[in-house]
Amino acid sequence: MTNQKQAMLYGLGTVLLWSTVATAFKLSLRELTPVQMLVVACSASVIVMALILVAQQRWHLVFELSRRQYLQSFGMGLINPCLYYFLLFGAFDRLPAQEAQPLNYTWALVLAYLSVPFLGQRLRRADIIAGLICYSGVVVIATRGDVLSLTFSDPLG
Repeated sequence: MTNQKQAMLYGLGTVLLWSTVATAFKLSLRELTPVQMLVVACSASVIVMALILVAQQRWHLVFELSRRQYLQSFGMGLINPCLYYFLLFGAFDRLPAQEAQPLNYTWALVLAYLSVPFLGQRLRRADIIAGLICYSGVVVIATRGDVLSLTFSDPLG
């Protein structure tokens, strides 16, 4: 199998799996609060990462970081996944899944925009135009097609 074909299959698999998260989040939010879901998600991430490091026999590297690297990792972890999932689960708790899911898909754009102040990256004109188009689509979905009214089912969500 060629690299291009393999990449396309991985991409398709990701989209198929990711498209089910709205349903999973809404079902989970029937039983858990957004903060409880955040704890579960972060705990699962830590456990999976620890298992991967153990399996790769790289666990010792966790203890070889400098204080600055620990602080930087902690700070970045507060942004993603903690802040991101806190906002995401809160939005899913307040909004219909079909309105919250497009916001979830825009996280890649948010990361690109955050790379400007945090990593010193520069956005190209195409990046800005793509972002405007994507967020315009989110506005269309969130207003249920009545874009000029800017009426949302839950503005805080």
